[in-house]
Order: sequence, then C-alpha cells, then structure tokens
Amino acid sequence: MHYARTGILAILAFYFFFYLVGGASASPYQDIPEGVNDALFDGANLFAAKMILAGAILTSIGLGLSVGKVNLMATVIVMLVIASILVAIGWLDFWIIIMVALLVAVMFGKAMIVWASGDQTGG
Repeated sequence: MHYARTGILAILAFYFFFYLVGGASASPYQDIPEGVNDALFDGANLFAAKMILAGAILTSIGLGLSVGKVNLMATVIVMLVIASILVAIGWLDFWIIIMVALLVAVMFGKAMIVWASGDQTGG
C-alpha cells in the first residue's frame, strides 16, 4: 500500500511539472532554458531557468547513481563530468564548477592524502 501512495505522488509530481513547463517548446538544447524561462517566469529570469534545468539534470543523475549503489567517489566524478558538460553548453556558469571542485577537494582531501601516501594510520 505504501508503494502505491508513493507512485501516485510521483505521477502527480510529474503531471504538475509538465503542466508548468508545458508551454516550453524548443528543438535545440540552447533554446530549452529560454522556453522554460518564458513558461515559468514570463521571461524575467533566464539564470534561474538555467539553474532549475541544471539542478534537475544533476539531481536525476545523482538519484540514479545512488539507487544503483555506486561508489561515492565514482558518483562524485560522474557528477563533476555532468556539471562540466552543463558548463560547456552554457547552462551553468564556470564558477559553480570551481566551487563544487573546491568543496569536493575539501571533503576528500584527507582521504586522498592517505591514499596517495599509502599511510594506513591516517597520520
């Protein structure tokens, strides 16, 4: 019974999402943020539309990797590659990937030092 409620909520969420962005019609990928911007913000904020789209792509890939029980470091690498692709097509700004890379370096810095030096004690 619990799965049926979750499924119904997911279907409703998809329905409302497609209802909101239903007016966005574009064929090349460069026009997709402009279509979402026109549909959601009435042409007011293109940066927010790009962030929403990039966040949706990164979230969907991250959720897919987490369900597949992929290694955390592999997940981080895949997410950085996807973020780099989004920077290359212009949906994300370059400073966002720099901030994410710095955050990852801070999070995994100690583990990388231990791995590179071969020191198992961590000191």
